[in-house]
Amino acid sequence: MEIKLLETFLTGHDVIDAEHARIVSSINSVSKTIENGQFGECTRLLDDFLNICAAHFNTEETLLAKLRYPDLEEHAVFHKELILKAKAVRVLCMDANDPQSLAKCFDEMAALLVEDVIKGDMAFVSFLIEKGEAKPRDLHVMPIPKHELPDDIKS
Repeated sequence: MEIKLLETFLTGHDVIDAEHARIVSSINSVSKTIENGQFGECTRLLDDFLNICAAHFNTEETLLAKLRYPDLEEHAVFHKELILKAKAVRVLCMDANDPQSLAKCFDEMAALLVEDVIKGDMAFVSFLIEKGEAKPRDLHVMPIPKHELPDDIKS
């Protein structure tokens, strides 16, 4: 299953959006590796995913600090929690010969991305636009159908 970076997930900030695309690409690499039965590659790809996320979180926090985002501390804690969750998912994925375990890892990674973008980053989009750091988003973009969201986000 491939994940797409939907327009509704874009922040309007070129660097942040490019990094979100890189995270999606990383997740899709894991998915493709699972589909191809190359389970031994998954640990390395999950490490890459963690490094990409950590770099992305650093980019966001640096930008938000420069702009004096009032909720930066809370957002940084949110990032730390996501990294801890991602590391826990990676531990679950150590059973590299079990396709079901790896598929669950993929689902968990996808959920982490959605959690970062929807719960975290959308909170500061209007701040970036106000500061002139992001382009205003098209408010007429179609919402994501509920069936395309991870279970923990649907409610």
